Amino acid sequence: MINIPNPFRKINISTKLFLNYLLLFIILVFILILSFAGCMVYIEKQDMGTIDDVDMVSLYENIHKYGMDRACEREGIKDNSYIELLDENLKVIDQYNSRHSKGYTYEQKEFNKIIISNYYYYQYSDDLNEKSNSFNIYYSKETGNILLASVPNQEIKFIQKVFKVTFIIFVLVLLIFILIYAKWTSISLVRPIKSLVKGVDKISKGHYDTRIKIKDKNELGILKDSINNMSKKIQEEIFLREKAEKNRKRLILDISHDLKTPLTNIIGYSETIYYDTELDESTKNKYLNIIISNSKKANNLINDLFELSKIDSDDNKIELERQDICEFIRTLLIDYVFEIEENNMYYEFDIPEYKIMCDISDKYLQRAIGNLIVNSIKYSGKKCTLKIKITKEENNVIINIEDNGIGIKSDSIKDIFEPFVRTDSSRNSKTGGTGLGLTITRAIIKKHRGDVYLDPYVDKGCRFIINIPISKI
Repeated sequence: MINIPNPFRKINISTKLFLNYLLLFIILVFILILSFAGCMVYIEKQDMGTIDDVDMVSLYENIHKYGMDRACEREGIKDNSYIELLDENLKVIDQYNSRHSKGYTYEQKEFNKIIISNYYYYQYSDDLNEKSNSFNIYYSKETGNILLASVPNQEIKFIQKVFKVTFIIFVLVLLIFILIYAKWTSISLVRPIKSLVKGVDKISKGHYDTRIKIKDKNELGILKDSINNMSKKIQEEIFLREKAEKNRKRLILDISHDLKTPLTNIIGYSETIYYDTELDESTKNKYLNIIISNSKKANNLINDLFELSKIDSDDNKIELERQDICEFIRTLLIDYVFEIEENNMYYEFDIPEYKIMCDISDKYLQRAIGNLIVNSIKYSGKKCTLKIKITKEENNVIINIEDNGIGIKSDSIKDIFEPFVRTDSSRNSKTGGTGLGLTITRAIIKKHRGDVYLDPYVDKGCRFIINIPISKI
């Protein structure tokens, strides 16, 4: 189904109300014009029965042939008309619907007035102002008779009646239309407001996953977007807070676990040396080495925790200096070449000869990249190859640190940068690691406005990819 955009939804509320009233006015004028035009067409089609429709000669002949009533019937004379047949003395000798009975004689003055003023009072009317619209006179030379025919003027009354009925119909149609239009306008304005109220009510009750759905793009649409964004941010804040709380509890548990083992060993062997006076010098030295080793583990863990906390702190601002990242990596690798060779590993370095300027901190970036190199040396194994490659892509410099060692289990990849995450194939506390190296690396790279991740598509070993923005200056 094609979704056709409705531009009316983008109009602000004040303009929409103005257009509603303007549209209502136009429709009212249209209904009024249509009603008037219909009324006029109806009037035009009506037969008013004028005297011009009467054939006086034929009527006169039929009166003498069939009589007054039969002749009027044959000629289609309507009941609201009257016919009088007068002799030469103006005496009524026959009539149809006339107020004058047979034998009535017009005075000459009265008859002359009828002829001159061209009107006649209708017999059924009590209102003397209701005059005959027209009449016609036929004079027979053979008999001297006068045929007087007239149709009462009901045109004005008929028009008034038509307009009265039209006005009533207009008012009824207008009321019906106003009700329908008001309902439609109410729906177009009130429905989105009800949706907003309903959505806000749900959000206020803690349902922060609620999203208000209205299609208006005006002030109501802007308000809807603001409420949805607010709800989304609250939901994200709650999620991050819950996640932070969960990580805090897990961190405390992991710290307790990682400190418990070396402290237990330290306490146990210290007590043995203290209470067992018969220990020989060799055994005592062995126990002291164990105490020293575990003390270093505990101290390293505490130092790493302190450093991670310091790096993650919002108050800690790392001072960055613009320098050539290629030269920085070359200098850094010099300190690890001997250690790589001592572990019977190979290395391949692909570093551009041209300068790539980045804003970096020597101290922190050395620690971040050093953690990855040390991990590769510790866990890859002999005869493996460490590869380090630097490339430039758009506005970032990409640093690849790759080895073809035992790699990392796929189910651990997504959590590898979390504190105290260890796997049998990657990091193990028996090697002396604190489980915070990669976490510290990620925190440092983030402070450089960059990112670091583990490539999940490497067939053998592991590949860490670091991207750092190139200096804009």
